[in-house]
Amino acid sequence: MSVLQITAPRCVVLWVMLMCALLTCVQSAQAEGLQSLIDSSCIDCHDEQTQTRLDFTKLDRNFEDAGTFGAWVKIVDRLSSGEMPPESEARPDPQTQTAALRFLNKKLMQVNRRQQLAQGRVPSRRLSRLEYEHTLHELLSIGGDFAKFLPPENKSGAFDVVATKQDMSSVHIKGFLAAADAALEEAIQLGPKPPMSRELDYPNSRFMQMWFERPVRRGGGTVFRDKEDLIMFRGENYNLRSDHNGLRIPVAGQYRITVTGSAYQPRSSVTMSLRRQNDIQGHSELFAAWDVDEKLRTVSTIKYLRLDDYFYVSADELEPAPDGKVIYNSQPASEFKGEGVRVRKVLVEGPLESTWPPQRTRDLFPGVQWEPAANGRYYKPVTTKSHYEQIRDAVAALAPRAFRRPVTDQEIESFTNLAVPSLKAQRGFVASARVSLRAILISPQTLFLTNETQTSEPTLTDHALASRLSYFLWRSPPDQELIQLASDNKLADPQTLDAQINRMLSDRRSERFINEFLDQWLGLELIDATTPDKYLYPEYDDVLRRAMLAETRFVFKHLIDENLRIAHLIDSDFTFLNRRLAEHYGIEGIDGEQMRKVILDEDSVRGGILSHASIAKVTANGSVTTPVKRGSFVLTKLLGLPLSPPPPGVGSIEPDTRGATTIRETLKKHQSVDSCAVCHRRIDPPGFALECFDPIGNYRQQYRQSKDVKRPGTTGLRLLTKDYTLGGPVDCAGQTEDGFKFTDIRDFKQHLMKSKTQVARNLVTQLITFATGGELQFADRAEVEAILARHQKADYPLRELIHDVVHSRMFRQQ
Repeated sequence: MSVLQITAPRCVVLWVMLMCALLTCVQSAQAEGLQSLIDSSCIDCHDEQTQTRLDFTKLDRNFEDAGTFGAWVKIVDRLSSGEMPPESEARPDPQTQTAALRFLNKKLMQVNRRQQLAQGRVPSRRLSRLEYEHTLHELLSIGGDFAKFLPPENKSGAFDVVATKQDMSSVHIKGFLAAADAALEEAIQLGPKPPMSRELDYPNSRFMQMWFERPVRRGGGTVFRDKEDLIMFRGENYNLRSDHNGLRIPVAGQYRITVTGSAYQPRSSVTMSLRRQNDIQGHSELFAAWDVDEKLRTVSTIKYLRLDDYFYVSADELEPAPDGKVIYNSQPASEFKGEGVRVRKVLVEGPLESTWPPQRTRDLFPGVQWEPAANGRYYKPVTTKSHYEQIRDAVAALAPRAFRRPVTDQEIESFTNLAVPSLKAQRGFVASARVSLRAILISPQTLFLTNETQTSEPTLTDHALASRLSYFLWRSPPDQELIQLASDNKLADPQTLDAQINRMLSDRRSERFINEFLDQWLGLELIDATTPDKYLYPEYDDVLRRAMLAETRFVFKHLIDENLRIAHLIDSDFTFLNRRLAEHYGIEGIDGEQMRKVILDEDSVRGGILSHASIAKVTANGSVTTPVKRGSFVLTKLLGLPLSPPPPGVGSIEPDTRGATTIRETLKKHQSVDSCAVCHRRIDPPGFALECFDPIGNYRQQYRQSKDVKRPGTTGLRLLTKDYTLGGPVDCAGQTEDGFKFTDIRDFKQHLMKSKTQVARNLVTQLITFATGGELQFADRAEVEAILARHQKADYPLRELIHDVVHSRMFRQQ
């Protein structure tokens, strides 16, 4: 044996020992660098003698403690961004700061990753109230409003799916029970088959006769008969209600409503609309609107209507007579010169079922036939097996779809046995089956998304992956194709997964993802939180509101469909408009109610979500705007740069609605407080840039001021006389924190383009949170940066970012 053979292992051991010693020295040096940084640049302002929220004399380095860990993460972020130490203080030694940050980043990463591997990144979570509603819709082929049975979600999380922020109480249990009962009631329809087609005979209706004959002083004079037509000069709901004119919705289901009508004496654009209302459940909804002129137009729409719903034809954007008078002051109708709507025919077809009882009822009870009872009042089951066996078949059909995985024979028997007491009490087949079906719909296997993993690995099983993917892109359970791929252990294959992402994004169900993601990320769900002052902003109505939301949703969908750059969220040469929204924006040449892509003029202020009327609406109250709220929106929602809470004792900013004091003067006084000025240097500039948009998204150069007129509002009518005057000029200029001076929103958006990487970083972060139910953790940051690096050259195309989110470790693991 040679000397080399003898000494080689010893050399290896010595080399390893040397490397370990060097690594220990490096770590020790980095730890010393952290302490040096604290001593030289932090402790003077952050010790027990100061009033700040951070005291280094009490902050230890037990990174395993959640509170301590979070504090050190904030310190890393502030140091890395240059926010700390503040500009007024001496800059720390670069080498000392670098060493400190390396030490902290490494320790925090190690601790967080170790916790993720041991406990999972995201705990199991329950379905949100909207996800549960979509789940009931898909499982039972229904369409009712079931989220209303559940309490509102906790708003402390970024989204309603964040597991650590969700509540689960006895109130939720009662809500799930009530929702499941109502859903089964809607799904199981065994009454007589309703008529399939009804025409609403308004002119000959007894109810309408009352309005034709009633004098103006008693509420008449709003709808008139002209041979076989009706002419209406208002949009009130009590005139053309379907339930008052021969039709009450007999069964929940899909209905086709066909309306033939035209404008009457139009001088400008006139809109007809259909609205669903429910006095018992307290809900109203505009679900169809179309432009009309003097030529008769026939339009059809299909809408899911529930028992107790009614609908009515309405008129919008009507102008009074040229002298400003309304119909109350002018009779007969033939002498009134104001605009109106002519209704020729309203045809209702439905429920649109190919068989009766409806297919959804038949699907719940496989193998069961149905025949009319002797009295003809209901349908009764005809079974070929015992009732227990038939219920077992029903359980075996529903449970795998509800649980989103194969079920065992033991599970099937367990749920079937719940019906036995009812069967013994001879309560009937359907009533007994409902006990088992209800139990499935409220079971933990249905209500909770569990992060089942492969043996000894943190990677999700194919069935858990299918559920996470489906609730991300559809907000509902996986369909049969996803379940089959998961059962065959093929879903995790990268090419298969990509194909499924593309299929799901092309499916109509992806609209739920788009709508609900934008509702929560951008706050569009708050569009009805305030009502615009009807005297200051009389042009705002439901038709405009509907178009506002559609613009933002269509733009986001277009970015996904065409795989376009996320920079279009900041600024773009296109948007989506219909005639109503285009008129609101002052853009000519757009006709019709359909949303379509419109190329904007080069100097247009529109383009990018900051110019959308929907964003203007949710970042304002009913009468005024505030740069603070809008600036905060840009920083937190678009850029993902959250602000520190204001110091205690600082009052809110109340704009002067009379215009005696400008918002800039108010903010200038507010900025005199040093602790406020730090944040306001960041918040105010983007808020000033967005001052050019009023609370409903009009581009403005002057503020509106109320005349303090209390004119009674008239539904559907826009008055010729304005109840406001134009006040002081709007100043949209400013200077950003980094010194860039801008004169208007156009300049600001171009400057914001430099932050497109930060916008992409924030969007990826939001998508990961929405997709997994877990907010981004420290150990996830490196993978987010890797995703951004892969798409930097292509300028972050949105569809590819979604693909990478699904392929990421955060999505694929527990």
